[in-house]
Amino acid sequence: MKAEKTRIYGLDLIRAIAITMVIFSHTLYIFQGYDNLMTQAMQILGVQGVEIFFVLSGFLIGGILLRLFKNGNFTKKAMLHFWLRRWFRTLPLYFLMLLVNITVALIIGLSLPQDLWKYFFFLQNFAKHHIPFFPESWSLSVEEYAYILAPICIYLFFMLLGRIIKKKETIFLYTSIFLVLFFFATKISYYVSTQLESQSLKLWNSNLKAIVIYRMDAIFYGFVLVYTFNRYKNIFFQNKGRLLVVGVSLCFLVIVLIPLMGVNIQEYPFYWNVLYLPLNSMGICLMFPYFYFLRKPDRRIASLVKGVSLYSYAMYLLHYTFILYVIRLYFNFETFSFIERLICSIIYVLLTYTLSRTVYIYFEKPITNLRDSRFIVKYFNC
Repeated sequence: MKAEKTRIYGLDLIRAIAITMVIFSHTLYIFQGYDNLMTQAMQILGVQGVEIFFVLSGFLIGGILLRLFKNGNFTKKAMLHFWLRRWFRTLPLYFLMLLVNITVALIIGLSLPQDLWKYFFFLQNFAKHHIPFFPESWSLSVEEYAYILAPICIYLFFMLLGRIIKKKETIFLYTSIFLVLFFFATKISYYVSTQLESQSLKLWNSNLKAIVIYRMDAIFYGFVLVYTFNRYKNIFFQNKGRLLVVGVSLCFLVIVLIPLMGVNIQEYPFYWNVLYLPLNSMGICLMFPYFYFLRKPDRRIASLVKGVSLYSYAMYLLHYTFILYVIRLYFNFETFSFIERLICSIIYVLLTYTLSRTVYIYFEKPITNLRDSRFIVKYFNC
């Protein structure tokens, strides 16, 4: 199994846009006390950035699994190798930042959660409300369990349907649709179980949006997308502009227009608990073909986009609980003028980029490269 060497500019751009949306949204903590249309829009951008990451992860990882499956290499050994490669990519930096955040918390006298051990197994938001420590880690739990579950389900579906359905791509599609529908059903279950309870966006954020068993379908929409994209690539290319317009319109309708029309969670819990997130994921999927077929712009712009894309994982793990929280320990932003807060925001963004680049170069990339070491390649015969 050879690592994919060719980077697709449009996918790098999607990742760069997503992490920029997340980081910029968290500058709102510097602008505490401001409540206007701009700050509300930035809050939405942060949520949308993570949702884009989910679909992108599904598209990329689903593509890897689909290639493995089609090429006849989907053995138990290959599955283990797939997991090992993913864990080399995601776990070391995650555990490093978890330990760093624990250390910072102990130094400043912050009490640690009783269920701290759950963070070492990505259980902090598995089935109940997200524990309020290292809050950005919730999305990583969703992705890790999706990566574990997907190969197992593909393998089981192949064992069950392999004699009936000869095309492996079709089995991959059926598996992906099953996973989407299953986790869509978990949201229906949540809606039914909480129908008689009071509803609020705060509870929705902590008890549904950030919970693994309700959110893995966001990854699997990317699986469905990569199958349809590979099968109908010419159609996607010919209609990429139209799909972009439809996708942007759908997302705008779901996250902006419908709420502005008075569809709030208190009166319309079915929309918020069941439909909101899936419809948003579908809208994001429709935008991908446009970006996928984008040509590279000026070399300097392409280089910047590639850099932000490469450092995005480090940026995501460093920017909030570590960098922003430590900055807030030393500065009381509420006493700052608007210009002073703006300057702090710029420094915060630049510091996040610089530190993340350093972490990527001297920690993340060297460890990730170990997955291509001679021992691992020889053992898995890849």
